[in-house]
Amino acid sequence: MKHKLTVDFLAGLFLLVNFNVCSTSAEITVDPPADLRVTDPGHLGHLHISWARPSSLENVTDCSVRFELQYFNTYEDRWTVIRTVRLKYSTHFDLEKDVHVKVWTLLRGPCVNNTELQSPPAEVILQPPDKGTSPRVSGFTCVFYQKEFMDCTWEARGGEASQAQDHLFYWHSEMGQAMECPEYIESDGFRTGCRFPKEVLEEFTDFNICVNGTSAAGPMRAAYFTLQIQNHVKPATVETLSLDALPNGNTLLTWSPPGGKIPNHCLEFEVESKEDGVLGENLHKYITRETSYTSAVQGQPKTSCFRVRSRVHQFCADKSFWSEWSHQRCLAESTKKDVSAMKVGQVCVLALCAVTLFAFPLYLWNCKRKVKNQEWFLSSSFTKWGLLGCNQGLSPPSVEKLIHHLSQDEVQPFKQGQAV
Repeated sequence: MKHKLTVDFLAGLFLLVNFNVCSTSAEITVDPPADLRVTDPGHLGHLHISWARPSSLENVTDCSVRFELQYFNTYEDRWTVIRTVRLKYSTHFDLEKDVHVKVWTLLRGPCVNNTELQSPPAEVILQPPDKGTSPRVSGFTCVFYQKEFMDCTWEARGGEASQAQDHLFYWHSEMGQAMECPEYIESDGFRTGCRFPKEVLEEFTDFNICVNGTSAAGPMRAAYFTLQIQNHVKPATVETLSLDALPNGNTLLTWSPPGGKIPNHCLEFEVESKEDGVLGENLHKYITRETSYTSAVQGQPKTSCFRVRSRVHQFCADKSFWSEWSHQRCLAESTKKDVSAMKVGQVCVLALCAVTLFAFPLYLWNCKRKVKNQEWFLSSSFTKWGLLGCNQGLSPPSVEKLIHHLSQDEVQPFKQGQAV
């Protein structure tokens, strides 16, 4: 009985507390942000979003006030959510589509019994400006050549718009206001592109572009583009290429990095090798960050040909363009055999030179030893003649005669120090 009373008491206490909290929460409401605005400063899609704190929360000090911003990202086709205590935010929008922004007030703390309350949203929807009287430009492409200049081109307009004159404007975060193309590219008297020098470009930031135009029929439909120019780099063509046959039958291909302002450590290379053999043509491709490639022997190809191209690798940019292929270098099998034979001949010559260099000092030493022995022989022979001939009144013999007639037996006793 006592246990049942305790349970009933606790249940009643819980319901009472829960009722009071709910009642208190129900009495508190949070107003949405005031004066929500989306303004276009003329930065070709980079818009400013601003709002104000609701007047009902101006004097609230015991609760924290935050805001939740949501905007529809048309590039990713989803809502992006930002929570902040600030009253403004800037981001990029595609001005060819609706701009949709919502902001909520978030209140948390003792004033709401340490819960978090959310207001209804403040909302703004902006529709794109007048779409014009003709389709937007098509085939728009930008290429950042060797990081030295960038060309953005588009297809010429057709139909009634063929006589329109296009205009390009650009902006990035280091610019105060949008500027018009510094140098137009023309075809048959009409603008089909824009060339940007390196001085007006900025990497690793949004580069916003708008292409619009005018014609006799009225304004043309504007087209907006946003890019990161470091992802549009195209290196120059590899010019210096060397191909050598190795003694083991392999082929060594070496090259120099292309010119331009791209750091060498940001480049990767694709090597294409083509072998024309008895069984037909074999094509192989290999990607490397080195500037050399060794091709192993594959059967007995009649001819091996190679070419190289380059691009910026993934650690320096999210994507890039491949350069044009280098000129092709080829090596015939007969050349490989001749080179191999020449290499073998060179090895033999080097070995012969080494043996000669080693044997020549030995030969000189042997010659010197023989000369000394000959001098000793002559000296000994004349000494012997002096002991014999002078005592017997003989005339001195010639050196040749002594060498010819004196036998080893005659000289030997004297060499050994024996008496005559």
